[in-house]
Amino acid sequence: MKKMITRRNFLKVSGVAAAAAALMLNACGSGAASTAAGTSSAGSTAVSAEGIGFPANTTITLAVPGKAGGGSDLGIRYYSEGLNRLYGLKTTVTNYDSNTVGHQTVANAKPDGTTLTVATSALNIQYITGNATVNPMTDFTLIACLQDNGFSTLAVPANAPYDDFQGFVDYAKAHPNELNAGMPAAGANTFLFGKLCSVLGIELNKVECASESDRLTNLAGGFIDIGVVGLGNAQEYEKAGKLKVIGTVAGDGITIDQYPAELPDNYKTLQEQGFKDCYMLVYHYLMGPAGMDETMVKQMNAAMEEIVNDPTVHDGIAGIGHIPGWHDLEESEELHQKEYDELVSIAKNLDMYVQG
Repeated sequence: MKKMITRRNFLKVSGVAAAAAALMLNACGSGAASTAAGTSSAGSTAVSAEGIGFPANTTITLAVPGKAGGGSDLGIRYYSEGLNRLYGLKTTVTNYDSNTVGHQTVANAKPDGTTLTVATSALNIQYITGNATVNPMTDFTLIACLQDNGFSTLAVPANAPYDDFQGFVDYAKAHPNELNAGMPAAGANTFLFGKLCSVLGIELNKVECASESDRLTNLAGGFIDIGVVGLGNAQEYEKAGKLKVIGTVAGDGITIDQYPAELPDNYKTLQEQGFKDCYMLVYHYLMGPAGMDETMVKQMNAAMEEIVNDPTVHDGIAGIGHIPGWHDLEESEELHQKEYDELVSIAKNLDMYVQG
C-alpha cells in the first residue's frame, strides 16, 4: 500500500538550498560520468542493515541519467545520504551526461543490487520513441515507486515580454515558430511541450537542452524562451533575477498549496490558471538491472519506506518541488504500467511512437 506522508516541519527554501549545496560538494568531474562518494559518519544513528536487501559490504553505485544539479540528481543524492545515514551503507553517486548511457549502464550491470538508479518517465519515453534500445519493462527490475514529480516550473528569461502563462500563450499565438523551447530530444519535457502545443494551438521551436542545468544556463542567457526546471532551482534563479516563473505543471488536480512552503501566485499550476487540460504526472522509480533476486527486491522495497519517511530525505525531496510517497511493490508495478501505457498513447498522438 501507499505510505501517505503529511507535509509538516518542512525546510524553508533557503534551508533546502543549503542542504542541496552540501549534497553537491563532491559532485565534480568531467567526461561521460562524474562520481561523488558518500559513507555513513562515525557516531551516526544508523540502524541495523540486516534484512534490508541492499548489499552491506560493498559500494552501491547510484547512477544519475543526467548532469549534476538537476532535480533527478538532487533527489538521488538525498536517497544516497539516507541510505548512508540510516543503514550504514556505502554509496557513490555517478552522473552521466547522456540519459541513454546512464540507463544502459544500469541495464548492463550485474543484478546483485550494487548498481541502481532512480528513473523517471524519460526511460519510458526514450524507448517508446525509438531513441534507446533498453526496454523499461523487460531490461530493469522495478524496486519501488518513491515520489512523483510534483511541480515542474515553467521558466522564461527575466526580460521576457510576458509575466504569466496567459501572456506567454498570447505572445506565442501572435508569433508562431518564433519562441524557442528548451527540452531533451525525447523526454518528459518533450512530451509536455508537445501536449501543451496541441492543447493550446501554439507552435514552438524545439531547442535541445538535455539537462536541467543546460536549460537554466540558456534561460539565464536568453538563448531559449521557455524551459522546464525544478522548483527549487527556479526559486533560486528567480531571486537572483536570472529568470521569471510563469506557472507550474503538476498532476491532474494538484494545486500549489500542496507545496510545503507558501509561494507567490506566479507559481500556480496551469490548471489553477484556467488551463484545465495542461497537466502531467511523472513518477520516480528505484530500479536495478533485470534478473534481481525476488526476496532482495521485496526487502529493498520495504527498506525504502524508512528512507522516504526520514524527515531529512522527505523534506529535501519536497524542497525541490517533488511529492515524496513510498509505494509497496504491487502498487509500484501498477503505477509504472499505467504511466507507460499513458506515454504510449501520448506518443501516438504526437506521431512519435516507434515501439513498445
